[in-house]
Amino acid sequence: MSYPSLLFSEKAAGRRIAAHVFEDVKLTAFFSEESIGAMRALCCPEDIPVRQDLLRYLDGDGAVRQTLQKLSDITVELMRLHAALQDVKCENERNYVFVGLMAAVSDFELLAASLPEGGGPLLQRFGSRFRSDCADAAHSARSRKAQELREAADLARKETFRMSGDNLWMRSDFRESYVERLQRCADELGLPPYRGKRDVSLRLDARMVNALARLHPEAFLSFRDFYTQNAGSFDDSILSYRFELDFYLEALKLMDRIRAAGLPLCWPQIAGEKKIEIRELYDISLLLKEGVTIVPNDAVFTGEEPFFFLTGANGGGKTTYLRALANAVVLFLSGCPICAGKAEISPLDNVFTHFPQDERFEADGRYADEQRRVGEILEAHGGNSLILLNETYSTTNEELAVRSTLELAEKLKASGSFTLYITHQHGLEAAQVPFLSVIVDQDDQNRRTYRIARRLEAEGSYAADILRRYGLDEESLNRRFGGNGGAEA
Repeated sequence: MSYPSLLFSEKAAGRRIAAHVFEDVKLTAFFSEESIGAMRALCCPEDIPVRQDLLRYLDGDGAVRQTLQKLSDITVELMRLHAALQDVKCENERNYVFVGLMAAVSDFELLAASLPEGGGPLLQRFGSRFRSDCADAAHSARSRKAQELREAADLARKETFRMSGDNLWMRSDFRESYVERLQRCADELGLPPYRGKRDVSLRLDARMVNALARLHPEAFLSFRDFYTQNAGSFDDSILSYRFELDFYLEALKLMDRIRAAGLPLCWPQIAGEKKIEIRELYDISLLLKEGVTIVPNDAVFTGEEPFFFLTGANGGGKTTYLRALANAVVLFLSGCPICAGKAEISPLDNVFTHFPQDERFEADGRYADEQRRVGEILEAHGGNSLILLNETYSTTNEELAVRSTLELAEKLKASGSFTLYITHQHGLEAAQVPFLSVIVDQDDQNRRTYRIARRLEAEGSYAADILRRYGLDEESLNRRFGGNGGAEA
């Protein structure tokens, strides 16, 4: 990348989280497609604290955060104009679009150069690069010329057209389309952002541009000369900032949202040994629901105990717990804070999920599909990942499911990757791995809420928790009725 990255000190680690992981754990509700594109490319472990420092800086400096938002807005225009340039139909259209593209590059460079020093090495390198570019005489002259020619293009359009519509520019003194105006109004009203694909269409087609050229020949000769002299000066790696800036801005919005909900936010420490230790962990996806009691849980995985089965009653929060763990680890690996009281996590190589799929499998069937997907995880995880299995092998017969689960558990336990496996299967004690289970929260008076706790054995159901809570379990009855469980009563 010719331009300095805001995400990586040197380069990415070379590993990517699968896109479906973000869908499985509902991070798509908080991050756009652009941001997820940035988060999928894992950074090297040393870049995690560097990103944390930058986010802390932006969190405390509203002016710099606002500048990054403006830079992000410019990248939307850059992507629109770049896409239009790839689809031009004539020379006049090419020259016309190129002028607008280079003027938008100039806008970006000047704004980036205005950033104050600070924020850690990523932001300092970013601002320094553009300050250096803007100080170069030839570069500065080209930038000024692009802006002058954009003004000429705007003036030509303004004097010629009095049109409006979704696919046309309005007058140059109001350079927003109706779609953009609606999006801006929605933002001001606090409505959720539109998650669909952005409009990258050209607002004046080739016929209109040629008409402009006939009416304003001198201006279009200048556009042609500018293109001839500078055609090779556009570096499309600047478009990567669309993803990088969105990542930081949306991470900051998520931080604001977590705080507004009164939930804790912590910066995980990087563990010196292989482990995941998170205290008072919350599932941020529950922020999407109103009136939901969010119960914190702990999540502890070590090199000695990397694998847990999770069992318990339906509706008790098993998937919520799994999702909370996944969200925390993905955010940590991206350099973000997490929704928890405190945490210490070692850098992992990847995160994998295996959730049930609703599609019909006409050929080989669901079990064959699950085997294929499990095989892909086994091949890819490398022994230092987080693997989250939700009801794997739940649709086949019990005997085959247990056998397949035990075989998978042995492989994953031996590999060293951290694994959480939600299951309702019985007879898994042979795996000799610890169990977590859903239990009734004894501290939550008069409400049936749950938390996740460790059990020494696979048994222990929701019913047993209810009996214990109301003094109807065997031990309580023995105490009440003289040691025989009420048999003589």
